[in-house]
Amino acid sequence: MQDRKRGETTLNNLVIMKDCQAVTDSLKVADAFNKNHRDVMRAISTKINSAQNCAQFKKMFVEATYQDASGKSNRMYYMNRDGFTFIAMGFTGRKADDFKLKYIQAFNKMEQQIRNQSERPKLMQKERIEISRQNAKTRQASLLYRVAKSMKDTRKQQDLLTQIANDLIGEPVKEKQPEPKNFHTANKVGKIFGTNGWGIEQMAQKLKLQAPVPESNRFGKWVQNGDFPEWLYTDAAIQQIEQYGFLVK
Repeated sequence: MQDRKRGETTLNNLVIMKDCQAVTDSLKVADAFNKNHRDVMRAISTKINSAQNCAQFKKMFVEATYQDASGKSNRMYYMNRDGFTFIAMGFTGRKADDFKLKYIQAFNKMEQQIRNQSERPKLMQKERIEISRQNAKTRQASLLYRVAKSMKDTRKQQDLLTQIANDLIGEPVKEKQPEPKNFHTANKVGKIFGTNGWGIEQMAQKLKLQAPVPESNRFGKWVQNGDFPEWLYTDAAIQQIEQYGFLVK
């Protein structure tokens, strides 16, 4: 580590990541608070060498070396957030308080970056598992699709295609009902059964053929006839009336 001129320390380099931990060092602290590095080193050594809480202080500070401009190797200390807090508590004044706040911000920023880096592999692993699962489902669906296309039984083929769709999207797929081609008025249906439109309407209500307005079903649909909605009947409705109508007459 090269020796630095006084005042070179900025918010961007106050705190660095070392061994997956947010730390600063005695050189940066001395520079930021306009202290003599020798005095900062003495304060740290006093803390470490104190009989009380010695073990805790050793966890906060790690000794290292740096080379100054002349190439001479000198002692320095790395310190974590707790170590910085102990040293900075003795620095007073408005400017010192400003730098304490900057250090806190820098520690928070670096620790968040470390958390993000540690969480990213877990997220990537989850993403890889999900991609692998989706790929497996797609390969299985492709195989089943080829099987379905070779089937002669149309109904079984449709059932298998529906199953493939269910497996791919993870929820049941409602089979789309074919749109009825023929619609008949109540009067027209009444002529088939020898009654009038009103009689057909009564049977339709008792057989529960009509959907709520304005919905539709396989027995018919609602259309607007002037000021009132009118139910039009499908061929399926006529078959239903023919089969069960005698029960509700």
